[in-house]
Amino acid sequence: MPPERYRDRTLTIYFPTNDEYQELKQSAIAAKTKESLFAREMIRTGMQYHTLSPNIPAIREAAQSREALTMARRSLKDSEAVRLKLETEIFALKGSLVLQPTPEGRGSLSSELIDLLQDGRVWRSAEIMGALGIDAKNIDALKVLAGQLHALQDLKMIEETVKGWRWIE
Repeated sequence: MPPERYRDRTLTIYFPTNDEYQELKQSAIAAKTKESLFAREMIRTGMQYHTLSPNIPAIREAAQSREALTMARRSLKDSEAVRLKLETEIFALKGSLVLQPTPEGRGSLSSELIDLLQDGRVWRSAEIMGALGIDAKNIDALKVLAGQLHALQDLKMIEETVKGWRWIE
């Protein structure tokens, strides 16, 4: 502690890490001065080049930017949900043709599903839904997917195994 006569003009600085303190100490040694004098001069230099009053317009702009970013993130999240819902609905509508008989027989099969299954892997139903962007909560889309898988199985193009669906070579 400093002597009593100096107490009204002292400042105690705690550094966040020992490394920062050691850096100040080494800089003072390099400047060939005492640590306290070096720190005092650094504070004076900083005060000369920077104003101590807060930059109110910059603070307001940052707050407005954060608010705009939050709104944009919400909008993106909402848009993503709408996109997923529409993709699921499109798949359901396309696939509903498989469930409807046509004059030539069954309707058209999903080319995305066929391309997916032809890669040689064994696909679990959940993986197929994820790859095709199908919402697992949409019952109509699930019926369509099941209908298409069973139609492909009836045509002996795929088979259902314990691990999932696979393309027959």
